[in-house]
Amino acid sequence: MKKLTWSIYLILIGTLFSSCDFNRVYEQYEDIPNYQWDQHNVLQFDVNIKDTIQTYNVFLNVRNSGSYEFSNMWVFVKMTAPGGQMNDRKIELHLANKEGKWYGNGFGDIFDLQIPYQKNVQFPHSGKYTYEITQGMWPQKLNGVVNVGIRIEKVNQ
Repeated sequence: MKKLTWSIYLILIGTLFSSCDFNRVYEQYEDIPNYQWDQHNVLQFDVNIKDTIQTYNVFLNVRNSGSYEFSNMWVFVKMTAPGGQMNDRKIELHLANKEGKWYGNGFGDIFDLQIPYQKNVQFPHSGKYTYEITQGMWPQKLNGVVNVGIRIEKVNQ
């Protein structure tokens, strides 16, 4: 009985350590009400950056349902630095290939994709960086968008 208890204990510890993500600095998703992302629904992510020497990768995370009717998505990303400096970009996110096969991982009818936004970036100031993401497609409401998020992780050096 003791061997079984210790075996279960070791498996649980192994699972815990394998699921840790030591490079992640920030990761947050915002739910899209009724899976309809309205152009007026601005998603805001406040990230506290402490280390200005570290190099980071920034990703945009999208979860969509199989009912999403496009293979891509245009988004506007506005980043405001602690000193008030702003950076605006319009980005095309490719969610599926030409044959309609979704990129990323799927679970049932939901697909999860992490898309590089900025690679090897250093934040010049410590403090709060605010990212605002807005959908920039022609339909005012995009059907089939479940969550949108942002992830910032340390680059291994």
